[in-house]
Amino acid sequence: LTQPGQEMRAGNVHLQPFHRVLSASLSRRFPEAIAEAGDTVGLTIDTLRDVERGASALVLLCVDLTEQVLSEAASARAHFVVTYSPMPHSPFTTLSTDDVLGRIVLGCAKHQIAVHSVHSACDAASGGVNAWLARSLARGVVRPIVKHPKVADAGQGRVLECDEATPISTVVERLKALLGVRFLRLPLAAGGAPEALA
Repeated sequence: LTQPGQEMRAGNVHLQPFHRVLSASLSRRFPEAIAEAGDTVGLTIDTLRDVERGASALVLLCVDLTEQVLSEAASARAHFVVTYSPMPHSPFTTLSTDDVLGRIVLGCAKHQIAVHSVHSACDAASGGVNAWLARSLARGVVRPIVKHPKVADAGQGRVLECDEATPISTVVERLKALLGVRFLRLPLAAGGAPEALA
């Protein structure tokens, strides 16, 4: 049997590159199979660089891999970027420095930075962002709004059935604290008030 990060080749153990091990781990946690159809998730930009055995590696997390984020990753000599939003987000036939997508992909290649996107796979996973948000707001039962046809507990969106009545104002304050934001937009029915949703 091989250990994680290893594979058998011609009877010998071959260590997998760091970025492949990390990407495989992310894919187990947020499988591509539960992502929305056509979504770009998984290891989207590969690299030839590897981390020497026993050395440390820098992993940068971001919501969107922009040129500014890439610049920060390159300055920090990051090995790997985990991005929520897909990068590249669409197929391309040419790579050019004339457009943002080309500059980012070529920049990753230049600085030997691998990129893994989690996007809708992270949304749909049982321990993904939607489930985490729902479980952080109040005690209760959390379930997908639209269940995945093949993967148990996975699916789009989340419904939280609270164990006890919780005013929406309390939920909003918990969410603001959780996300570290001062304001949230809350759509209400015409003439509705937060107390009416308790």
